[in-house]
Amino acid sequence: MTMWKGSLFAALLLISVAACERSPQVDYSFFVAGHTYGTPGAHNQGIHPPFLAEFPKLNNDDNVIFGVFTGDIVRKSDTLSWDSVDTQVSRLRMPVYFIPGNHDTYNRPLYEARYGKTYYSFTHGRDLFVFLDGNLSNWNIDGEQLDFLKNTLDSAAGGTAYAFIFIHQLVWWDEHNIFAGVHLNWPPYTPDTTNYWADIEPLLQGFAAPVVIFAGDLGANEQATPVMYYHDRNITYVASGMGSIRSDNYIMVTRHGDGRLSFDLIALSDDPKRMGKLEDHEIARP
Repeated sequence: MTMWKGSLFAALLLISVAACERSPQVDYSFFVAGHTYGTPGAHNQGIHPPFLAEFPKLNNDDNVIFGVFTGDIVRKSDTLSWDSVDTQVSRLRMPVYFIPGNHDTYNRPLYEARYGKTYYSFTHGRDLFVFLDGNLSNWNIDGEQLDFLKNTLDSAAGGTAYAFIFIHQLVWWDEHNIFAGVHLNWPPYTPDTTNYWADIEPLLQGFAAPVVIFAGDLGANEQATPVMYYHDRNITYVASGMGSIRSDNYIMVTRHGDGRLSFDLIALSDDPKRMGKLEDHEIARP
């Protein structure tokens, strides 16, 4: 398992302790933060300062049992930047899971030496969490990683309530499909095609439990879309990020005691509700 720090035992212990303190109306919550190095060209070695300022609030929320950084965690993948990130993340009292973005894997040997395998999964209760690396094959999930995804879904199909999938890139995006109006952080980085619609989407639509897939390659500049939401039968698509200053955000996901799932879009501003609800940012249907 790839996790920022600590053993699996330590992570489970944190989850167990937190469970004793949470509200009975909430099973658990986790946060999802994209493009956490923030503003391109800012030359910061660590986490985007407005997001860093959220850490005390996250620590004070007993429902939050872990967080996920959905890629572009550092601007420059070097020891200084990763040391800064690790020091900052140590301020959080919950585990944080990484999925790498393109910036993070410009020095893949360094990333893997520090954080291990770049795709992996775990379960919590009846929920499945899958972390994918879209950098290995130019936004495609293929080869051994595709086998891993298929095997993971097959193994979990029986008793899973929700499947949460995390990847940096909006692998479902295409300039000719419904998502064409979503403005990515850096469009020239986008490949002409991916295998998402041919290979991945049918797997997720056919899975026995609802699937939520998160990406973190939005919101880095004023031209980029800050957040998107789309629900299509068995799959819910969510993407968000930070760095533009004007529309920085992250997502809080809550599993309620009655089995419901809800999302909170948190704006990094004096008014955390300034951007409205996540569902307000749903892609218009044709």
